[in-house]
Amino acid sequence: MDLNKARIGLALSGGGIRAAIFHLGVLQYLAEVKLFRQIASMSSVSGASLAIGIIFAASGNKWPDEEEFLLQVQPRVRKLIIENNIQITALRRLIFSPHYWRHRVDLLARVLEEKWCINGNLQDLPPYPFWEINCTTFETGGNFRFRRDYMGDKTVGYVQNPTLPISHMIAASSAFPVLIGPYILKAKDLDWTKDKHGKKSKVSVDSHYSLWDGGVYDNLGLDPLYTTMRGLDKEIDYLIVSNASAPIGHQFRKGHMSFANLRRLLDISMNQVNELRSHQVIHSIAAKGRGQHLKIGYTSFKAQNSLSQADALRVRNYPTTLNSPTPANFELIFRHGYENCANHLHLPV
Repeated sequence: MDLNKARIGLALSGGGIRAAIFHLGVLQYLAEVKLFRQIASMSSVSGASLAIGIIFAASGNKWPDEEEFLLQVQPRVRKLIIENNIQITALRRLIFSPHYWRHRVDLLARVLEEKWCINGNLQDLPPYPFWEINCTTFETGGNFRFRRDYMGDKTVGYVQNPTLPISHMIAASSAFPVLIGPYILKAKDLDWTKDKHGKKSKVSVDSHYSLWDGGVYDNLGLDPLYTTMRGLDKEIDYLIVSNASAPIGHQFRKGHMSFANLRRLLDISMNQVNELRSHQVIHSIAAKGRGQHLKIGYTSFKAQNSLSQADALRVRNYPTTLNSPTPANFELIFRHGYENCANHLHLPV
C-alpha cells in the first residue's frame, strides 16, 4: 500500500509521560517523511491523550501541518513537558487544598490548563483529523469515547457535538484507578440517542457515569479504529499502533490491605488484554500490509546508529508517572519512538 495516498489511523497507547514522549517521537518521524498530512484519525488513551492534547494546545487548537509541527509545535511541546511538572504541581495543591482529595481528576484538569495551556472545549477542535479520547465506563464496563462530533459508549448511548472542556476529557482518560479517581460525567441534562449521529431514538440514562482511565478497557486504544469483526474503521486505510505500555515484571505482594496489590492485579489484567489485542493486530492487519505495530523496548540491530537494546529496555522500564523527565530522558524516550517508527514502518522506495 502506498502510504502517501492512504488515510492513516493512529492508535496511541497509555503509559503516562513515557508514552506521551514516545508517541511524539513517532509523530516526529511521520512529519519528516511527509506522512503527517495523511493522518485521518487518532485514538488515544491516558498518556497519549496528554500528547495529542498538548500538540493542539501548542498550535492554538488546530492540527499543525508538517513544517509547523517540526519547527514550532514540537519544540514548544518539549519545553512545556520538561519545564512544567504536572504531577508535582498537583501533589502540592493537594497539601494546601484538601478539597481536591475527592476531586483529584478535576485538579489534574486544572493543572493541565495552567501549566500546559490546554484550554477550550471539544467544539474548538478542528473537524479533521478525527481525535477520539478513550475512557472506561465503570457502570457498564464499556469503552466511553469523546470526539468533537459525539461522545458516549454503545451501552449508554451517545450525545452529539459535546461542549465539555478538553482538559477534563484528557484528565478522565488519564484517571488511573486508585491513584487519581473517576471523572463524574453528569448525564441527565444531556440529550442521548442510540447512535453516534442522533438519527435513532432517544434513550434514558443514569444521573451520572464514572469515567476512568481508558487503559482499563484497552490500553492500546484500538476499538475506535479496529475490531476483529469489523476490521479497519471505514475512516482509515492503514493503522499504526504505537504501543508504549509498561511491562509486567517480577513483584512481591505487599501487606494485606495495600493499594499496591490492587494496582498490581489491575496491571496484570491490562497487560493480558494488551497482549491479546497486539496479536490480533499483527495477524489481521500487519501481516496483510494494512498496518504496523510499534512496540516500546524493541530496536533494530540492522539499522545503523540506533539505540542499543539496553537503552531501549531503559525506555520501556521508565516509570509510568506524570512527572517531568530530565532533558536527557526526554531525548532518550523521544529518540526511541522516532527510531522505532523509522525502522519498522515500511515505506515505498
